[in-house]
Amino acid sequence: MRAGSRAGAAIAAALVGLLPVVSACQVGPAPPGPAESRTGPPPWDAPRDAVSYIDEAGMERLPLDFSGPAPYTLRLTVTIDGRPVEVPAGIGVDRVRAEQAAIHTHTADGLVYVEAKTTAERPTLEQLFALWGVRYDGSCLGDACESVQVKVNGEPAAWDTKLTRDAKIEVAATH
Repeated sequence: MRAGSRAGAAIAAALVGLLPVVSACQVGPAPPGPAESRTGPPPWDAPRDAVSYIDEAGMERLPLDFSGPAPYTLRLTVTIDGRPVEVPAGIGVDRVRAEQAAIHTHTADGLVYVEAKTTAERPTLEQLFALWGVRYDGSCLGDACESVQVKVNGEPAAWDTKLTRDAKIEVAATH
């Protein structure tokens, strides 16, 4: 056997040995972690693996370029003990998988986008906090469980109020 043939055979054997390792490599993004509801104090970043949170909120995964038949925005302000809490960019958006929820944020200024598949669909404030991954119910926001008050356009509203066009929603919680 010539030296070149022996080297070629050795390389081929090495490549065949690597085949199981290479074939075990994952193609595409890793599976998302489970949705976890954070119960501690802010700040609360937007979850990176948003698809788990989209599923947890009971919403459909939509492509990033989706825009429903009548998209609209609303403004969300959150305070705990009178101190503002940042509403981060990227809530409801999974850039790794190029998917989003009908409710999502692009910037960290409290502007929330609603791009539902139908004009009759009205997502709720509860779903928004589920997408954000923050514990939220009638009595708690994160670790603030003394009281939770919601106002829509200055009027008292239910904690799970529906998100409506051009609304100004204030969520105030205390320890």
